[in-house]
Amino acid sequence: MTPVDPTSTALQEGPARAAARPRGSLATSHSDARFWLSLALLNGLLFLPIYLLNLEDSSFLPWQDGAGQPAQAVAWQLIAWRNNLDVFRLSLEVLLLAALWVNARWLWRRQRLYRVVFTVVYALAFSYALYESILLSLYQINPVFYAQYRLATDGVPFVVEHLRWPLLFYLAGLVAALAAIAVLVILIRTLIGGAAPQRLSRWTRLAVAALALWVLLAPLAFDLPLASPRAAISSLAAKLEQNVGDSLTLWRKIDAFDSRAPERAYDYSGQKLVRKPDIYLIFVESYGSVLYKRPDWRRDYEALLAELEQALAGQGWHAATALSESTTWGGGSWLAYTSALFGLRVDNHTQYLALLDEYLGQRYPDLGRFLHGQGYHSVFVTAIARELSASEQERYRNFYGVDNWVKYSRLNYQGPRYGWGPAPPDQYVLSYVRDEALGPVEHPTFLFYITQNSHYPWTPQPEVVQDWRTLNQPAADPLAPLPEQLSQPTKRRNYLHAVEYQLRFLTDFILDTGRDDAIYVLVGDHQPQQVSRPADGFETPLHVISRDARFVESLQAYGFDDGLIARDVAADLRHEGFYSLFVRALLASYGQGDRVLPDYLPYGVVTERPAAGLQSD
Repeated sequence: MTPVDPTSTALQEGPARAAARPRGSLATSHSDARFWLSLALLNGLLFLPIYLLNLEDSSFLPWQDGAGQPAQAVAWQLIAWRNNLDVFRLSLEVLLLAALWVNARWLWRRQRLYRVVFTVVYALAFSYALYESILLSLYQINPVFYAQYRLATDGVPFVVEHLRWPLLFYLAGLVAALAAIAVLVILIRTLIGGAAPQRLSRWTRLAVAALALWVLLAPLAFDLPLASPRAAISSLAAKLEQNVGDSLTLWRKIDAFDSRAPERAYDYSGQKLVRKPDIYLIFVESYGSVLYKRPDWRRDYEALLAELEQALAGQGWHAATALSESTTWGGGSWLAYTSALFGLRVDNHTQYLALLDEYLGQRYPDLGRFLHGQGYHSVFVTAIARELSASEQERYRNFYGVDNWVKYSRLNYQGPRYGWGPAPPDQYVLSYVRDEALGPVEHPTFLFYITQNSHYPWTPQPEVVQDWRTLNQPAADPLAPLPEQLSQPTKRRNYLHAVEYQLRFLTDFILDTGRDDAIYVLVGDHQPQQVSRPADGFETPLHVISRDARFVESLQAYGFDDGLIARDVAADLRHEGFYSLFVRALLASYGQGDRVLPDYLPYGVVTERPAAGLQSD
């Protein structure tokens, strides 16, 4: 005997029997309640990831500060557009599928098939919501498949390897994921088949139909961009359409790269430096302008800068500071420093990989190549314990034009390693390179380094010591433990502590180096994720420090302020404009005085080939 499925028998119920039931019956009320609850939860869960990742700046209810706004503005926020990233938005696809289910009688006998269709659409929508939320919240970049595919395939294994989470954590994550899937399955079964559509009241079916009509017509009436997370109505189809369009645009842009453009823009063959100061270009991890944009941070940060500036001035050092707009936010340091070194805006990993392939057999005319032509010896320092393969090392050595690459294996370090990477204390790394790895100085030095100890999660931090060699004490456990889940105030406190560590040890490094002709450039790679907001922008501090007062003062013509403190928190510069600015400033102070200075390109070089039919210069 075949078991009876109560749901299937309910679906076979004829219209006459459905009409015979008294309206407003208890069964109908329960069916309506279950339907609306499952619909509301399924709809709201699509917007939950981006809300949770922006809790600090979002309110649970749709409106923010509604009391101080006119009713028209509040109504617009509720029905059309709002900056608050709450869960009370409407999914066009979910509402259309729900309305179709309860109002299209021909579907009622195809329940299982329709449930599969709904499940597939919902799974795609929820997966895209997770993908979009992570990119927008942690990196402030729009979802573009072509830009993020290689970043995911290259980066996810690297991230998992360096998180150092215990196995129990991954098991807990798996259990949580399975539980979430089970909840979604239950909600979908409740919505599509939990109660036969005949058992829903006429008002429920009309209300769902009205909502479906609203999500179709409102975007046309209000010209809403359905792909934006801030629109009150969201559409997976619109998001996919925009993503594919942006992917094609990026593909065309990368394909149109013209290698002749950088050669023309950065042709400094007629220029010569008469004096050749050592140059230290140090990118400071997660050193962002957010430090100026939170009152509590700004007070402590500027007090620290004033103290360090006084220490530098006491030994004859001068400083100039500006804010520079990075090409990345919250991560992707290689994009930021490549943009600065190349004088080219590099803002996605796919573009970066295309450049690597383009310059396998030739050298990009970057800052290192210019300095090499002036007789400089380039030194790149990598402190992360995980090292590249021999082929990868050779590839990157050629790409950046490295004469001397100091890797972790050359540091002779046996002490505890910290944070992301993991890596030794930055104080140890730079001091070791200066005193042990450079050897006899026969040529002027160009040294590049990106610090590691201010990388998220910013704890634990090593101490700044008088003798850097004392940091190399063998440890029973070489990996300093990463913290468990931290509260937002603790993260903020740890971040400020990490920045203080970086700036104090770098100041000591400058004071101890003892080279009167050295130029130090300290620049942030990007804003710190999790403790900064989209409104904080992409700007990072840029300090130039030298004993040459005239050289430092000359930078004020480009928007720099005197000292270590930026007076204007708006970005005066861009990372891709640094190369041409720095070369121009070097030639003005140390070059042949009778030569015309090269152009300053504040937006870097434009490298797209001209379209067909257009003349190229």
